[in-house]
Amino acid sequence: MTDQHEPDGWGAVPTVDAISGTRDAPLEGTAPAPRPRRRLGRRGLVGLVAGGAVIVLLAVTGVVGYSIGTAEHSADRPVRAFLDDLTAGRVDDAVEAAGIERDKGDVLLTDAAYAKATGRVTGYRIAATRDDGDTATVTAYLKQDGRDVSSTFTLDKTGTEWGVFPVWKLQAPALGSVDVRVQGPSGAKVTVGGQAVTTSKDGTAELTALPGTYAVALDGGKWFAADASTATVSGFGDEVSTPVSMTTKLTAAGEQSAKAAVDAWVNGCIASTEASPKGCSFYAYGEDPAYTYTNQKWTLDTRPAVSVGGWVSSGWLVTTTTFGRATFTADISGPGGVGTATAGPMNVNASGYITGFTDQGATFRSAIGNGSSDTGT
Repeated sequence: MTDQHEPDGWGAVPTVDAISGTRDAPLEGTAPAPRPRRRLGRRGLVGLVAGGAVIVLLAVTGVVGYSIGTAEHSADRPVRAFLDDLTAGRVDDAVEAAGIERDKGDVLLTDAAYAKATGRVTGYRIAATRDDGDTATVTAYLKQDGRDVSSTFTLDKTGTEWGVFPVWKLQAPALGSVDVRVQGPSGAKVTVGGQAVTTSKDGTAELTALPGTYAVALDGGKWFAADASTATVSGFGDEVSTPVSMTTKLTAAGEQSAKAAVDAWVNGCIASTEASPKGCSFYAYGEDPAYTYTNQKWTLDTRPAVSVGGWVSSGWLVTTTTFGRATFTADISGPGGVGTATAGPMNVNASGYITGFTDQGATFRSAIGNGSSDTGT
């Protein structure tokens, strides 16, 4: 059979099968012809490059993810969150996040109270972080009233996240306090940072406070007053403000009421029908038991003059500048008949203390005589 294309001259051309069939062995002493290398197509090359890129990308992503995770779980993160809330005035959030315990007496640990303070924390920078395994310490510099105030925070490791990153919990930082001492009666009304408080029996008030400067003022009503002051708490760590000592002085109305209380005390002593009035600075003695005394009375010849000074441990000091004079008389009857007994005139000393005020006025306590704890209003 002949190829139908023989007349064209292509009949002797080997078929494709003949060309791709078994090759003859090379001539002896001749090296085999090198097998041509197969070139990668563009698609194959792109596939390899893409595969390598994926591996590199996964590695880079892992490193970046680990770095981000480490940063987000750093021990300083809870400290930053706490200080961010504080600088923004979110006291309630800051106190809750830090686990700071407070009760109804902590009137300065509120958003409203802190908003009225000056010299608050307006910024911060983290200076150092130390990780000791289960605990960590963070040192920060607080920007307060134009100064850098160092404060140290402690954190506890409470576990891990994804079994890799530590979880830190901020220990409640030690808070400072505003310490106020009123040289005046116990139970005095004071405002600290706009918040009303009452002093204790020893005339003091101590309030837990965040870093800042707080205005301190005394509310003595119309009876007494004191110069306003301020108290500053710097940073954290049991910082106690320089104690604010408020020395009270009587107003004109207070001094007038004080002298009226002294007069009332004198009047009460003069009104007594006893030879030795209880709680008074004068008395008569030498009564004869053989006689009966009736119609006993005191007569005030002259009233004592007094001055009211500053506060001492027992009250505002009352000093007698001029003694008063009083006389005692009584009708007597006995073996010798009837008559009148007289004692005096004798000094009336009105020295003592104004211990406080009520709505009705001052309370006076005598420092002389046989009843120094008695009062007169």
